[in-house]
Amino acid sequence: MLYFKTFVSENNNEWITFIHGAGGSSSIWFKQIKNFKSYFNLLLIDLKGHGKSKNIDLDDDDNLDSTNIQIIGVLDHLKINKSHFVGVSLGTILMLKLAKTHAHRINKMIMCGAITSFNKRTVILYNLANFLKNIITPISLYKLFAYIMMPRKNHKDSRLLFVKEAKKIKIKTFRKWLELLNEVKSTVEDLSKINYEIPTLFISGKEDHMFVKKVEKFVSENKNCLLEKISKCGHVVNINKPYIFNKLSLNFLKEKDEKSKNTSV
Repeated sequence: MLYFKTFVSENNNEWITFIHGAGGSSSIWFKQIKNFKSYFNLLLIDLKGHGKSKNIDLDDDDNLDSTNIQIIGVLDHLKINKSHFVGVSLGTILMLKLAKTHAHRINKMIMCGAITSFNKRTVILYNLANFLKNIITPISLYKLFAYIMMPRKNHKDSRLLFVKEAKKIKIKTFRKWLELLNEVKSTVEDLSKINYEIPTLFISGKEDHMFVKKVEKFVSENKNCLLEKISKCGHVVNINKPYIFNKLSLNFLKEKDEKSKNTSV
């Protein structure tokens, strides 16, 4: 079973499940735990090969669907029938797939640095990854991608944290995740055509140059989705601007009735 950590209070009835991105781990949510655990029970999961699940090797047939089955397996183990979900980057793709296959297990979703479609820049990056993955070391490739996706000085903290976590991943595990790039691309293309019923808040940095425009389009086409765009912030809002991320997220999760709107902060 995947490694997981919980924060449980007798005063809280609802759960939040946190899903990190590729190369990260549950440690990327350290700026959320203190605020969120005051209102919700928290479940933090390390995906296969990441964080404290780093010794759980990916099988040859592992893919995004099997990863979601593993996530649901943790919820089943803990007897959590329904949860809010918060994810970042690749974690948002997994959540969108869960919304398609396991909607009955989800209350609300929060997407940080969401990937909802590929633009021209992303396609170039995708093609570059496929070209370089057998030429340079996985961690060198990851560092390059981290810099391309989070290039500015004010993105440094999130960039360095993801690289630090990525260095802990085994080479063979890294290569397996890179092999899933083709599935990631096709999954994003398929999911962008689906209308979602689950109340979802997207929180994107205005400087998330790879993805924010496509997120705007996705939100405009799905009535139950909201978008908050954060100034002077890149791909990983929960690290770049934790105070704003926490405030927006908790307000959204505690609201009973949602009204569709797009705002900027």
